[in-house]
Amino acid sequence: MSKARTWIVVVLSALMLTASAQTAQIDWRQSEGSTLVVGGIKHAYTAALEKLIPQFEELTGIDVHLEVYSQDEFMNKRLIDLSSGSGIFDIVMLDQAIVQYARAGWVDALEPYFEDPTLVDADAYGMDDYLPAMIGEGRVDGNLYGLPVTAAVQMLFYRKDVLADAGIAVPTTFDELYAAAVELNQPGKMAGILLRGQKIHSAWSSVGFVWSYGGRIMNDPVAPTAATFDSPEAAAGIAMYAKLLRDAGPLGAGNYTWYEALADFQQGKAAMYIDNAPFMGQIEDPKASTVAGKVGYAPMPAGPAGEYANSLAWMLSMSSSSKNKDAATLFLAWATGAQMALEIGQAAGTSARESFYASDWVGEHYPADWAETFVLSTKRANPESGFPRIVEIDEWLDIYGGAVNATILGTGTAQKNLSEAAAAMNRVLR
Repeated sequence: MSKARTWIVVVLSALMLTASAQTAQIDWRQSEGSTLVVGGIKHAYTAALEKLIPQFEELTGIDVHLEVYSQDEFMNKRLIDLSSGSGIFDIVMLDQAIVQYARAGWVDALEPYFEDPTLVDADAYGMDDYLPAMIGEGRVDGNLYGLPVTAAVQMLFYRKDVLADAGIAVPTTFDELYAAAVELNQPGKMAGILLRGQKIHSAWSSVGFVWSYGGRIMNDPVAPTAATFDSPEAAAGIAMYAKLLRDAGPLGAGNYTWYEALADFQQGKAAMYIDNAPFMGQIEDPKASTVAGKVGYAPMPAGPAGEYANSLAWMLSMSSSSKNKDAATLFLAWATGAQMALEIGQAAGTSARESFYASDWVGEHYPADWAETFVLSTKRANPESGFPRIVEIDEWLDIYGGAVNATILGTGTAQKNLSEAAAAMNRVLR
């Protein structure tokens, strides 16, 4: 495509987005001159959003500063800012910490803003277009505190060429996954499998293993009061998780977050990888990935109790200390609306809206096995939330994740580590 034609396409796309936003029956210029600070993590979503923010600024006259950090750094900055009420961030990306933030009053319930017809055109916005499981992640005690902007579910990424050359079928059980990973493992050259190993990051990614072996993380999916991740079934799931990394993972797997794991897979340093479905966009990006076009996508392997893939959503929430709440509402309505979800989804490979996955664009541009696996995996009901619905989520990440990490490193057995961790978690809960 010529430079002139590319420029025309970009301009037309911007005009279409602006026209779509203006169909909403509200005054987009009502907060002109305001400034918003939006905080988020380094992610395909924020990279896509950043490119489109100038359109919002032109539409509304609102100046937006998007501040992006690594996940751990952002979680610390977010906690300090919102808990202190300093009001630096107007809008933040929220994850499993939404229960803690909502119950502490650090973020606002969004219904009063989104039910105000001067700020949000409900018909144009389309709240009922969200994937039910994803919008449910933003609800705490019956109120909506977060609008999902990503939809993530675990799936198996595998090198089609590597498995085919070795004559190995795509694994459908964890036993098959282990056998394939060990056979394909080439120390120093290509790992058989990639999983998150660092303690906080492994907490979420290991839960699907616990469920698939018949275990549970907490005693109640809605109002947990005690840890149950020390059951023999849960320990068997974590033992498999650790065994995969010890016997077929990369050197230093215990320190891997999703950043390192994704980078390794993009550079052809692993045969298989279990993680978030939206990483497909980065895996298939020929500018960033050496394995684009060589990857297949399959459901999470099954354990003795069945096949359970963990899921989650990153959300946008409004700081209760924001001094620009009308402007913040306009940004939320724009950034999370159906049209923007389609545009960002095309760039980031993820969306929390059903209309995105039903779009012709997804059918034309995304691998068919990825789309099929994603829809299939998100329709399966999980026994509990991927992150316990407790205020003490940071303690859980540290305690439970620490037990998983210790098992990966070979410091004690899965049963011993989880039993000690469950006792510690119960002390925190009491």
